[in-house]
Amino acid sequence: MKERLEDLDYANEICLLAQRFCDMEEKLKGLEEERELVGLHINTNKTKGIRVNTSNMQKFTLEETEIEDDGSFVYLGSVVSERGGTDEDAASRIKKANGVFVQLYPVCRNLNISKEIEIRIFNANAKSALLYACETWKTTNQITK
Repeated sequence: MKERLEDLDYANEICLLAQRFCDMEEKLKGLEEERELVGLHINTNKTKGIRVNTSNMQKFTLEETEIEDDGSFVYLGSVVSERGGTDEDAASRIKKANGVFVQLYPVCRNLNISKEIEIRIFNANAKSALLYACETWKTTNQITK
């Protein structure tokens, strides 16, 4: 029997996966039933749909609200896109690392901090922001640059 990844659950984020429209409808119905049992509130404004390689553009609904289709979304800090590539996620990581690096300017300008400590601070902050989850990226020349 071939096993497939059916959904991704982590804390307050859920990512439902389906190969067919009817399977997704069934999952959404099950999610609504479970939500009612435990008193969970789902923010339908934050709920997004993404479609890959399909011509069926029929809308999904959750709590009688149409789910907006989006070309990408962020799950656990990583960008997931309909193209399935990693370029968007890598670009997002570069922006985040750049923001951290800008915040580290005062550290770099401080003459009382040794280069060794500056490098350790850089690695712990900017480099980790850049490389978070990079082991899941498809390695391309563009990403390597």
